[in-house]
Amino acid sequence: YDQDNNNNNNDAVLFLGMDSPELPIKEIVHGLQIAHGKSNIGKAHLCPADDGGYGLLSVPHHAPSSCIFTGVRWSTSLTAVSQLKALSDSNVDVSVGRLMHDIDEAGDVQKLAMRLAQGDKRKTQVHDVLTEYSSGIIASDTNKPNCYRTMQTLVDLGVLLINGDDTKQHTVNSELFDKDS
Repeated sequence: YDQDNNNNNNDAVLFLGMDSPELPIKEIVHGLQIAHGKSNIGKAHLCPADDGGYGLLSVPHHAPSSCIFTGVRWSTSLTAVSQLKALSDSNVDVSVGRLMHDIDEAGDVQKLAMRLAQGDKRKTQVHDVLTEYSSGIIASDTNKPNCYRTMQTLVDLGVLLINGDDTKQHTVNSELFDKDS
């Protein structure tokens, strides 16, 4: 934002929580579409996290970068609410997206592992944020499960265990989360 000329030459910006590995690609695209808006007059888009933070924030080009984060209460249960207030106080319209899960504590990793181990039983299908891109088109392997790279990382770390010879069936390594150890 060029304050001297009251001019903003920036494009829309999207912030992604790297602690939100289940971010749906459609939500990312939707956030950018909302930020660009019709006639290039967009709105901000925020996806709150279940702990009070947020995992995605897109802001339109006209959002005044000098104040859209003023007063945000970082790392609290009021982060998303205070971010919404900061945007509203800056005269930036906001849409609120789907509730997300982020990974802050060991228990969050266990919940993620359990959701991923359920695989196709989940009602909402999501794609791994770590999915490779090529010219804006998602490069995916239909033979691999959703969140393949996240699942593989959890297997490599010993959080998810492969059931026998079936590499598509996983269970959570409960020994890692045993409170007595």
